[in-house]
Amino acid sequence: MFSRFLPLLAAVLLALTACTQTDTSDYTAPERGDPEYLKGKNTRVDQLYVSTEVEPGGRDFRNVYIAPADLSKLLIIQPEGVKADEGWQVSDIENSHLQQAIVKEFTATLGFESAYNVVPTREQAEIIVQTTVVAIHPNATRAQVEAGAGKGGAITASIALINAGTGAVMVRSVDTKSTDQIWAFHQVGNDDPAVNLIFRSWGNSIRRGMLQLQGRSSDPLSTPVLLKEQK
Repeated sequence: MFSRFLPLLAAVLLALTACTQTDTSDYTAPERGDPEYLKGKNTRVDQLYVSTEVEPGGRDFRNVYIAPADLSKLLIIQPEGVKADEGWQVSDIENSHLQQAIVKEFTATLGFESAYNVVPTREQAEIIVQTTVVAIHPNATRAQVEAGAGKGGAITASIALINAGTGAVMVRSVDTKSTDQIWAFHQVGNDDPAVNLIFRSWGNSIRRGMLQLQGRSSDPLSTPVLLKEQK
């Protein structure tokens, strides 16, 4: 059972970041070097770790709690040679809007076709989705954008699927996602901020990956994952 379960488990966060291929920040997953986690090799993500423990009843989990995203470790990685821009720091108001955007989009995507029940408390959950926004990488400076430069860049995030009963991290991925609208992080005061599209994409990927994890989806495009012990 273990050998059959692992490829499905690893597919979860491959789906999360299947469209990404940019440089990540220096953030390192807590599971790095931990022999209790297998490391993904030849994956399309920067870091992928899968627990060696099979979660009892994991295939039947349906209740999901979306934990508040952690922005406390957020780094702003400016173009090389550019001084720090304090305007990128997320204010309390922006943080509130970002949290609302994440909950809104993850709830809609995970609940699509009644795939999962998004519950309001950890106590009701079987799976916890924990997102840490690690870094924002704008391609251009504020002055360059004001002069007409593109608003592209990238976002580095760590997404963990946690067993709500044990608190154990089942899978973690750390990767960097490119976007044409990195400056959407400064539009969160709008009723329909552009940043919602980013979280909507992540939410759809989480849903597809979790369905793969539980053997409830057949994706012919999924790529076999190599998992290696850490020493």
